[in-house]
Amino acid sequence: MREKRGTRRLCVLAAALFVAALFPTVAQAETHTFLNLTHLAPSGGAGTSGPANVYPSSISVSGVSGTVTNAKVTLIDYHSSSPDDADVAITGPNGQAVMLMSDACGETILPGGPTFSADDENWTFDDAAPTFLSNGGPCAPSQTASFRPSNYLGNTGEPDDMSVSGGPPPPYLNALSFLTGGSPNGAWRLFVLDDDGSACCFGAGMSGWALTLEVQPPAATSTPATTGQQAAALAKCKTKKSKKARRKCRQKAQSLPL
Repeated sequence: MREKRGTRRLCVLAAALFVAALFPTVAQAETHTFLNLTHLAPSGGAGTSGPANVYPSSISVSGVSGTVTNAKVTLIDYHSSSPDDADVAITGPNGQAVMLMSDACGETILPGGPTFSADDENWTFDDAAPTFLSNGGPCAPSQTASFRPSNYLGNTGEPDDMSVSGGPPPPYLNALSFLTGGSPNGAWRLFVLDDDGSACCFGAGMSGWALTLEVQPPAATSTPATTGQQAAALAKCKTKKSKKARRKCRQKAQSLPL
């Protein structure tokens, strides 16, 4: 009776190890941050409008294995005397275009009217942020804050169209989740455009930008050739007719790899 119970325990243990080998432990997601510290400012209209001097500004990711599960973008030292005129979009390796901000924070009205400006802000765009950038403005000068992608309807003369000078054509998506689900490797491109050609205001600019990716590494796999051999051999031992033959069979099976 003891022998049968011991055999059952060995079979259960072997089966458990075999199942564990078939379903490996999932590794935790890894966070990677990439920087591009090239200064960006409008290149047209005497520095007040048009696409940025680098259009697009790119971050090339390579050598990172796994699947993107989350993406965030930070504008570093963002400044503008009229942020309402700025359109900022990003594309990922999958080709999707997400508008991070457009026609937000209110419009500068001169002379004598309200002036809503941004001065050296560090704004992170994150789907999990608690709020959006303000539409009518002003946007709080908090220096460092997080917002969801904020795209508002522009004026008749300011439609959302980043295709000038080779930018992504409309329409634009409104969540960074559209950039997830694929490989992180490839070109991530930021497009900055000031779409107001008037001479009243200094166009949008920044000291650079950061891309933060959460990446789920691929699951580790075990070697099939050494998996389940002991369990399979122990199962065959049950077919032996004599107790002596079954005992010898079990002793031999226990020397095999799990």
